Amino acid sequence: MKHVAIVAFEGMSMFHLSVPLAIFSDATLDKNSFSVKVCAEHKGPISVSGGVDLFISHTFEAAAQADIIIVPSWPPEQEIASTFHHLLLDAYKQKKLIVGLCLGAYALAYSGLLDGKKATTHWKFGSDFKKRFPSVDLDTNPLFVINENIITSAGSAAAIDCCLHIVKSIYGVKFANQIARMMVSPPSRTGGQNQFIESPVVHKPSDTRLAKLVDIFQQDLSDSITVKQAASLCSMSVRTFTRHFKANYGTSFVSWQIMMRLNASLELLETSQTSISTISETLGFSSEQIFRKHFKAQFDCSPQAWRALFNSK
Repeated sequence: MKHVAIVAFEGMSMFHLSVPLAIFSDATLDKNSFSVKVCAEHKGPISVSGGVDLFISHTFEAAAQADIIIVPSWPPEQEIASTFHHLLLDAYKQKKLIVGLCLGAYALAYSGLLDGKKATTHWKFGSDFKKRFPSVDLDTNPLFVINENIITSAGSAAAIDCCLHIVKSIYGVKFANQIARMMVSPPSRTGGQNQFIESPVVHKPSDTRLAKLVDIFQQDLSDSITVKQAASLCSMSVRTFTRHFKANYGTSFVSWQIMMRLNASLELLETSQTSISTISETLGFSSEQIFRKHFKAQFDCSPQAWRALFNSK
């Protein structure tokens, strides 16, 4: 059994606290895999977001006995107390796993543990983080970064990927995927994936020409409409169409087509036994190999792995 300490503090986000709690406690069917304690500098009540009050029963003394210390968030402007500082330094020296989820990287940076090391945090706070901690090699692109016995993750949902990675590294991919399924989450993405994951925007643009194009494509996803053909359908030059489409959808027409097809493939994988080759052909991919390549790049797993997790038929 691995002992996990999750650091809590006054005013923290309930969401950030709930992610490691859910993965290491609530969603774990094998109750002998992790023992979880929520710890703070002092015992007693704290208020978290949403008007929720929590009573903390464990101090940093209990956290010092843990195998894994998780800091799920931290106020960017707030330096850490000396007791917290010593907890992190001692844990690092003892080769315990120290995890800074999202803005939790700030606490680790204040301790000095990230000096000279690569780390990540929420992309929105990248500039602020670099100003406060110029000695840290910050990279806001990855979902999470592993450096010795320290892991830092990007914002919000990336914390789920990071925690699932920890589970996978200890108990294996099958166990981690069981937890992912319990949480109705896809298998954990790798740390090297970017925080920004393109998704198709399905709203109808105010421009009726683009709206007509979107309707045509959605009616038959196998239809291979080129950029030149799309521009012609919209009565625009290729250059104008390319600029206009990206302004409305935030991505290129080709990337949007791929994502629309990939999203459609998820439903087929989850609700049918249609073969992978038939799915790729039905959705207009030039080959099964190309479909697999795009699927892996977007969801960091194979179509078969997705089906195994989410198809109950």
